Parts: sequence; structure tokens; C-alpha cells
Amino acid sequence: MTMADYKGKYYKVSGDVNRAPLRDHLMHGYEFRRDFYTAIRDLIGLWKDRVGECIDEQHGFLLLRFHDTPGGRPDEARIPLYLLDETDIPDYMIPDPDEEVERAIDEALGYYL
Repeated sequence: MTMADYKGKYYKVSGDVNRAPLRDHLMHGYEFRRDFYTAIRDLIGLWKDRVGECIDEQHGFLLLRFHDTPGGRPDEARIPLYLLDETDIPDYMIPDPDEEVERAIDEALGYYL
């Protein structure tokens, strides 16, 4: 698959550590399966059930941008494909058409937020 197949799509991070190829721990740079399991479990602990927008793909990992953070500054993380499920755009990411109209009117009248 190419980057175009992933970019702009939204993915939910699974909480199922059994989706990881634990028997391939050596191919992922871990000498022991236990260490690989712990790393996957820690990764899931950070990102489980969050939905991110794919902005890059590299070697079976997607760089996801998560917009559900306090303060409005998005988080980014590379997550392996085997922990991701494609999903719809989250409701909080869909722009409110009324807000867009109000913003355009405010800008036209010289009111800036």
C-alpha cells in the first residue's frame, strides 16, 4: 500500500496487545518476547481508544496526529498498523457550519476573536 492509501484517514488505536506479532520480537529489535510485550503494552497504555489522523506512513507504522488534547495542541505518535483500526472522522473534528458563517461575518465586519 502507498502513502495515498493512508493519508488523511482516521485510525483508532486498539487496546488488544494480542494483535502484536509477539513471536517476531527479534525482528522488532527485542531480544526477549517479554520486553516486546511490555513495550507494546506501554504503547497501548498511552494511546488506547484515541483516534488520530494519518499524516505519514513508514515501514508499517503510521504517524498519527491526535487532536483531542487539552490546550488545542495536537499530539503525534508513530503507531504500528497491527494496533490500528480505520474509523470515521471524530465528531469533534467536523467543523460546525454555523461557526464558519459567524466567523466570516465577524471578519467582514471587522470583529476578530
